[in-house]
Parts: sequence; structure tokens; C-alpha cells
Amino acid sequence: MNFVNASAMIKAKEIDIASGNPFWEFSTWAYGEPDVEKSCLALQNRLGADVTMVMYCLWLAQRGTPGGHLARYLGAAIKLSRDWQRSFVEPLRTCRHNFKDFIVNTDMGGPELSAANILRDRIRQSEVDMEQLQMMAMFSLVIDNEMTDHLRSSAEQRQDAQNNLNVYFTATGVKLDPLGQTHVVRLLQAVFG
Repeated sequence: MNFVNASAMIKAKEIDIASGNPFWEFSTWAYGEPDVEKSCLALQNRLGADVTMVMYCLWLAQRGTPGGHLARYLGAAIKLSRDWQRSFVEPLRTCRHNFKDFIVNTDMGGPELSAANILRDRIRQSEVDMEQLQMMAMFSLVIDNEMTDHLRSSAEQRQDAQNNLNVYFTATGVKLDPLGQTHVVRLLQAVFG
């Protein structure tokens, strides 16, 4: 997942199917913070974590979702995200990666290479669009009036995010090794200070 590039691509085309979605807006902001992209992709590539779910855990903590409702949100979100990723996002990502390998390993040149790269960008945009729709569906799982009544400190949000991530990793069988823990710490530091 590449929220920063995704955001730029969408603005360039003046299409934003997730406009007004606080989860998408938080994710694009957070993904642009130092070390977040690298840490998310490392968790995804090394341990099989779902970056969208990682962002969801962070967003729930940031917005002040009460801890008592966490299991309901995460359970439904994990199912939705797993199904969405397997059915839509992963096939597009695989197609994009395979197509890149094809482009690199053939003798394409000139207009043929240009056309192939344009098509690869369109596949990437479709992947981003699918992720945006996924985030819209995940956002709809949260009832806005269930936010906390008081402003919580960054330290409280960070602790809630750590708890959310622990629940997510446990529920999905992601086993954090020391390097994985380092990536989580970097995420929490970048997003919550």
C-alpha cells in the first residue's frame, strides 16, 4: 500500500472516492509521516500484516473509540479486510508486480514501453481505488457518536494504539519478532509522538 503516492494520483485525476472519509484522511496523513511507510511495508512483507488493518488500529486509537467496543470493530474489520484484500486488492497488486517484472524483463522500448507503463499506472490506480472502497466500508463499521467525551493525550492514544495492534496481531496470528516490534514502535512514535 502506498497512501502518499495514492493521494497524489487521485488529486492528479481529480477523483477521490473516499472524500470526506476520516479513516482515509488519517491514513494518508499517517502514511506520509517519517518511517511509517517503511515500517508498514516491512510488517506486510515480512510478517503478513495487513497495512489497512494496521492503519485502522491506529485510527481507532486516535479518534478516541472506547476500548469496550474495540473487539466488535476489530472483529468485523478483520473479516471485511481479509475478504477484501484476498478478493480485490491482492490480485491487482500481484498483477501490477507481475506486469512490472514483464516490462523490466522484455525488450520493450519507445511507445510500447510508454504504453505498458501507463497501463501499469492504471492498475495501480485501480488498486488504490479498491483500498479506498475498503476503507469506506471499514469506516462505516464505526458509529461516530461512540467517541470519548474528553480529549485524550498522545500518550493515551499511543497506548490504545499499541493495545489495538496487539489484539489485531493476536487475532490474525501475526507473530512479532524483535524487528517487527521495532517497526511497531516506529509507527507509534511517528503517529503519536
